[in-house]
Amino acid sequence: MKVVVAFSAGKDSQGALIWAVEKYGVDKVEAVFCDTKWESELTYQHELEVCKKMGVKNIIITSKRFNGMKDLVKKKKRFPSTRARFCTEELKTIPMIDYILDQTEHLIIVQGKSRRK
Repeated sequence: MKVVVAFSAGKDSQGALIWAVEKYGVDKVEAVFCDTKWESELTYQHELEVCKKMGVKNIIITSKRFNGMKDLVKKKKRFPSTRARFCTEELKTIPMIDYILDQTEHLIIVQGKSRRK
C-alpha cells in the first residue's frame, strides 16, 4: 500500500503530508507535486526542502497536454478566470488523475483542504 499526498507546498497540503507521515510512516508516503511551471521560485524551493527534511519521496508531475501555464494560455487563447478555471483542471487535476491511474498498487490518497466558512 502507498499513501499519495497531493502536495502543493501550501499550508493545507503540508499539514496533510505531516499527518500522513505520522499515521502511515515515511516509508509508505509520497508527496506528489503538480508542476504548473508558473509557481514562485520560493514555492519550488519550499516543496523540495519539506520533502527532503521529512524524508518523503518527492514525485513531480506535469500535464501531458500542456507545457505549463504559458502553453495552456497560448493554446486556449485566454487566461483563466473565476468563471473559467481551466488551469486547475488541466495542470493539476488531470495530471494527478493520470498519475493515480498509472499506479499498480493499492493507494490511499490524501488531500489537504482548508475549510471555508
